[in-house]
Amino acid sequence: MLLCRGRLPQAAEASLLPLSDSGSFGALAPDGCLWGRVADDAPLPEGWTAMNRRAFGEQFGREDFQAMSAAWGLADWHRQSRYCGCCGAKMEPAPGEQHAMKCPNCGHMLFPVICPAMIVAVERGGKLLLAMNKRNKFNRFSVLAGFLEVGESIEDAVVREVREEVNVEVERGSIQYLYSQYWPFPRSLMLACRARWKSGELRPDGVEIGEARWFAPDEIPANVPGSITVAGWLIRDFLARHPRRGNAAESC
Repeated sequence: MLLCRGRLPQAAEASLLPLSDSGSFGALAPDGCLWGRVADDAPLPEGWTAMNRRAFGEQFGREDFQAMSAAWGLADWHRQSRYCGCCGAKMEPAPGEQHAMKCPNCGHMLFPVICPAMIVAVERGGKLLLAMNKRNKFNRFSVLAGFLEVGESIEDAVVREVREEVNVEVERGSIQYLYSQYWPFPRSLMLACRARWKSGELRPDGVEIGEARWFAPDEIPANVPGSITVAGWLIRDFLARHPRRGNAAESC
């Protein structure tokens, strides 16, 4: 993510960048938004700096994070959709479609890909299940999440992922969908749910999950996902329904 003098760039300013690919989208702003790709080794104009995408959301807030997420998703999809998967010809923008690509050789059409994933807050006797992914660079506990497989419903994925990752069964009838968030790592639609523990003792799979624990409200660590993330929303939802009794640090 690029900033111009520490703020979000205007369209005229972005035109000064050495863009290798670019486009527009208008769903998230009245005047529309632009996205573009800059080569890693391309020199930036004076006053321009690069910023980590996760840190961007914490600094600029949820609305701008949503716009950035859409821009990143479109740029990433274009990068991976340059050639036809059917005949190998170079794809071109599809006439009359805002974001589609069309093969000039065989007519194959491509639309931006969004990958559905469930994310779930599992509760047991007033405690919340939090786990630490082995690839997490921040040593941060969070709720469980995973991509839906072909043929699965959200409920199927919740039951399977919780069982696979921490050896716990949830009550299928307790699974409740709450809300969703588009997540640009890489191009996911996070489907947030609550569920209740049914049986089983925690046993991390050791492949994705390195540690998992049940946390009472006062025990939830400070270093959990922030308020721009759907994981943070689920943890806040739990705390709103299970108020803390002690003076633990603010967690999200």
